[in-house]
Amino acid sequence: MSDSHKRETLKHSSIFSLFTSFSRVLGLARDMLKAYAFGTGPLSVAFDIAFRLNNMLRNLVAEGALSQAFVPLYNKYANESKEKADEAAGVVIVFTACTMGIVTVLVIFLLPYILPLILASDKIPPQELALTVNLSQLLFPYLVMMSVASLYMGIQYSHKIFWAASFGPALLNIVILVVFGAYAAYVRLAGGRFDVTSIYIFSVATLIAAVAQVVFQIYTVHRRGLAPRYSLNLRHGALRALGSMMLPAVFAASMQELGQLIDVYLATSLANRVPEAISALTYSHRLIQLPIGIFGVAVATASLPQLSRIYQEDPTGTKFSESLGYSVRLNFFFLLPAVAGLVVFSTPIVKLIFERGAFTVRSTDVTATALMCYAPGILAYSLQKIFTVSLYARMNTRTPAIITAVALLLNFSLSLLLMQSLLHGGLALGSALAAWCGVLIYATVLLRGGILRSPGRLAVDLGKILILNGVFAALLIVLRKLVFPERAALQLIVSIPVALAAYVALAYAARLDEAKAFFELLGKLRKKFGGQN
Repeated sequence: MSDSHKRETLKHSSIFSLFTSFSRVLGLARDMLKAYAFGTGPLSVAFDIAFRLNNMLRNLVAEGALSQAFVPLYNKYANESKEKADEAAGVVIVFTACTMGIVTVLVIFLLPYILPLILASDKIPPQELALTVNLSQLLFPYLVMMSVASLYMGIQYSHKIFWAASFGPALLNIVILVVFGAYAAYVRLAGGRFDVTSIYIFSVATLIAAVAQVVFQIYTVHRRGLAPRYSLNLRHGALRALGSMMLPAVFAASMQELGQLIDVYLATSLANRVPEAISALTYSHRLIQLPIGIFGVAVATASLPQLSRIYQEDPTGTKFSESLGYSVRLNFFFLLPAVAGLVVFSTPIVKLIFERGAFTVRSTDVTATALMCYAPGILAYSLQKIFTVSLYARMNTRTPAIITAVALLLNFSLSLLLMQSLLHGGLALGSALAAWCGVLIYATVLLRGGILRSPGRLAVDLGKILILNGVFAALLIVLRKLVFPERAALQLIVSIPVALAAYVALAYAARLDEAKAFFELLGKLRKKFGGQN
C-alpha cells in the first residue's frame, strides 16, 4: 500500500476519532448522569428497552443499510457531475424522510400490541410494561431524524468532511446533558427524588437532542455548498439503485437487530434472577462502544469512501487489498489493548464511572460481569465493520447478509447455552463469540475471493501485534494485583498510563509500522497546535 493511502486512512481516521472521542466521553457523562438518577432500577430498565427498540430500527436503516449503500451510490453520481449528485441526494433524502415518517406513525400505533410479544411480558410487572410502551412511543420520532441526519453525514463523508459528521453525536450528548442536567440539579436542590416524571423528561431531552443533531448536519452540508436538490421523484434511478443495494443490506441489518431482539427477550426472561440484566447489559455495551466508536467505527467510516474510490479506479488492482489489510492491522494495534484493559479492570472501571446515587454495589457487580464478557468481542465487532465496508465498497451487499444470518444463528445458540450458567453474562459472551465466528467467515470469503491478498505477510504482522498484546495483558494483571487493589480511582490513574506507555514503547522498539504512524501523527498534532510551521 502506498504511503499516500496509508496517510489518508490514518488522517481521516484520526479526524473522525478525535471528534468521536469527544462524543463518546460526553456519552459516558450522559450515562453517568442517567446511572446517578435511575441506577439499574425499573425506570432505567424501561427506558433502556424503549430506546434499544428505537435504536434497532435506526441501526437497521440510518446507520446500517441506508448510509452504507448511499455513500458508494453518491460517489458514483458525483464522479459524473455535481448536479447529478445533488439531484440524487435530494431525491433520496425526501423519499427517506417521507417513508420513515410513515413507518414511525404506524409503529407508534402498533407498539402496545407488538411490545408484549417481543418481551418476556409475563416476567415484567404490568406498570413497568405500560411505562416501557409509553416511552417507546414517545421516543420513536428519533428514528426519522437520525435517518435523515445519516444521509447528510454520508454526503460529508464522500467529500472527505469528517469533523462535522463525527461532532454531531457530541452535540446530541451535550443537549441531553444540559437539559436533563439542569432538571437533575433542580430536583436535588429542591430535595426531591427521581421518579416516573424524571424518566419522561430524560426521554424528551433525547428527542430535543435529535432535532439539534439533524439541524446541525443540514446546516453543515448547505454551508459547504453541497445542498441537495430536493424533489419526490419516485422514478429517479438513484432510488432504484439504492433499493437494489439496500435489500440485501437491510436483510443483513435486520438479522443483527433480530439478534438484539432475542437478547432483549432472553434478558427479560432472567428478570426473576437478575432484574437488572437489561440495564447492566446496556451500560456495559456503552463502555465497549467507547473504543469501538473511537477507533473501529472511525477506521471503517473513513475507509468506505476511500475503498469505494480505489475500487472504481482500479477494480482488479492490489491497492484495494493493501488498503484493507492496513485497516485490519490498525484495528488490531489499537483495539487489542482496549480488550485487555476492560477484561482485567472491569470492576474498577464500572465502580469509578457509575457507582454513585441510585447505582449501587449490586449494580456495579452485574454490570462488571457483563462488561468482562462483552469485552473479548470488541475487536471482532470492529473487524466485522471494516470487512462489511470492504464488500459494500465493491457494491456487494449480498455476502454480508448471508454471513450475518449465520452469525445470528450462532449468537442465539451460544447465548441460550451460556445463559444457563452465566445468566446475563452468557448473553454478552455469546454475542462476543458469535462476532468472532463472523470474522472468521468474512476472512475466509475475502481470502478466497482474492479481495484480501498476501495472507502470509498479514499473518506475520498480526502475530507481532498479538505477542505484544500478550505482554501488555500480563503487565495489566500484575498492576491489577499490586497497585492500589482496594482503590479503584488510584489504580486506574496509575496503572493504565504506565501500561499504555510500555505498550507504545515496545511497539516502537519492535518497529511496527502502526507505532511509527502513531508517532508521526502525534508529531503533526504537536506542530499544528504548537504553532510551528
